[in-house]
Amino acid sequence: MHLLTIIWTLICAAVIIGYPIYLFNKSYSMIEAARECSSALSPNTVELISFDLKNQLPGWSFSLNVPQITEEVLYNNPILFYLESDETCLKLPLNNASLGYTAGVYKNTGKVYVTFKSLTDGVSNFYVPAWHVRKLKILIIKSRDKRIYGDWGAKPNKSTIHKGLQKAGVNINNYEDILGYFSNIAAIDFKGHFTEPLNNAITFRASNKQQPIQNIKTPKLSSTG
Repeated sequence: MHLLTIIWTLICAAVIIGYPIYLFNKSYSMIEAARECSSALSPNTVELISFDLKNQLPGWSFSLNVPQITEEVLYNNPILFYLESDETCLKLPLNNASLGYTAGVYKNTGKVYVTFKSLTDGVSNFYVPAWHVRKLKILIIKSRDKRIYGDWGAKPNKSTIHKGLQKAGVNINNYEDILGYFSNIAAIDFKGHFTEPLNNAITFRASNKQQPIQNIKTPKLSSTG
């Protein structure tokens, strides 16, 4: 009788201890399966968008309407900007010692802002001649491949992906180098070459916060090939 009681007690204890472990393992397996499914459904692409800047310069700044930069993209996808000049195509932000300016880039939902400052003091506005700058090229990283995604977002200069690019001999500041590297890993989804309307200005509402009112103008698609 005592033996049956002991056996029954052990069975009950095994059930009490084992069932939560079973549920935990099952839940973990379901989470892992969901992650794998989500990863499989993620597009292995890098979106490429090109903008003609002929209507933006000369000037010390310009803004572009970029509807591809949605709120989801803004917070979840690395975005690279390359400014094509008369000589080469380099990553923003950049310092141009030959002409004496620094170029910065700022992004928001549906918008991109580029400003030029004097390299001498970093504060004075620098008016870039129209013949010097030609295009702005934008790369939106939608691929989740660790070789091009990784931990890029937080500190790009210190991330493992940046070190990996350097180790692979890829110059992140060179557009042709980085595009060639990406194309071997993910599909380059070219969204087209756009021309912004003239005088795509930003005005300001009279208030304490000086909130911008954007003159919304749709970029004109020039080509898709």
